[in-house]
Amino acid sequence: MITVQDMFDYALEMDLSHLANSIYWALQKDKVTFQDDSKKLQAIEFDEVEIKRLMEKNDLNIGKVKLFVMDGPDEWYAFYLAEHSLDAYRLHEELFRERQRKLTRADRLMINRMTFMETGAEECLYEHKKEIIAYPAYVGHAKAGERVLYQVEVGA
Repeated sequence: MITVQDMFDYALEMDLSHLANSIYWALQKDKVTFQDDSKKLQAIEFDEVEIKRLMEKNDLNIGKVKLFVMDGPDEWYAFYLAEHSLDAYRLHEELFRERQRKLTRADRLMINRMTFMETGAEECLYEHKKEIIAYPAYVGHAKAGERVLYQVEVGA
């Protein structure tokens, strides 16, 4: 059985704002408990106006940390997790002493499974995000079109 708690945790981990806030609303209204089977959620008539308000208020802090990708030389890209693009720019400049390049918000890449060359671990960046304590954070460099992240030596 997949519990409401399991669904809620998954929604938070994967930044699924509508799902997480819908469950949060249902919990607040005592329509479900964390121990209930998640199938119970299907029978609930949700208040979409209130859920939209909860999403805008963002008490669950969903989506605060974003993935940014910075263009590099020879089709290499640096990956950063940060709340704001300026934080990613600053960290890149601090780590690599390079002039600023084009930075793109790339949250769509968070779901892709990436191989971390140093450890051999393969995980999506949502999973990797759970291991990071402080932001902004350097994730690694990847070649265009590849799903292998390398840790480039700082100051290299």
